[in-house]
Amino acid sequence: MYTVEFESDASIITSLDETDTCEDIEVIIADDDIVFLRQFVNDLNRHEIISITYQQLLDIMAALKSPEGAFYARFINPKDSNS
Repeated sequence: MYTVEFESDASIITSLDETDTCEDIEVIIADDDIVFLRQFVNDLNRHEIISITYQQLLDIMAALKSPEGAFYARFINPKDSNS
């Protein structure tokens, strides 16, 4: 299960682990195209945060359907389109 929320400065996707094996994870996509992955760690009693670029997130998504190898993923940003 996942939820999607739109804030004034970010989009937030929360993925809930339906098996209760892992804590929920939040993907926060800020307006400046920085992506934060945030997950609560019970042992530390706090959130761990990783920041990546939007391009890295797109690479990860493309890699899920790729064979073994090294690749460059190129995506067209609709914001940059003159259409």
